[in-house]
Amino acid sequence: MELGRKECLDAGLGAIALAGAAVAAAGVALGSAPAEAGKPVLVVAPPWSDGAVAISIAAGGRPVGPYAAAFGALAVFDGTVPVPVLMARGAWAVRGGEALAAICGVTSE
Repeated sequence: MELGRKECLDAGLGAIALAGAAVAAAGVALGSAPAEAGKPVLVVAPPWSDGAVAISIAAGGRPVGPYAAAFGALAVFDGTVPVPVLMARGAWAVRGGEALAAICGVTSE
């Protein structure tokens, strides 16, 4: 059975909404602490942007951990975390990433 255009659109929009809700829930659960200098920071960005890794590097951060995540990246900033700069470059959220880094086995060295 072939799906019509409306069914495909409905399924696609539903998948996008579900993915957005999952990302938001993960951000709240794993990144609820404020970002701190010298500690892993979770940068969340839309998948259609340059990506969270590129946004982090452009703002002066050093990526740590896995690079393959579609929506987020862990980075460390030597000085104050430039949250306004990251947001201006397209980040959706910037939160402390120590809990997520620990789960992923990432160190900031």
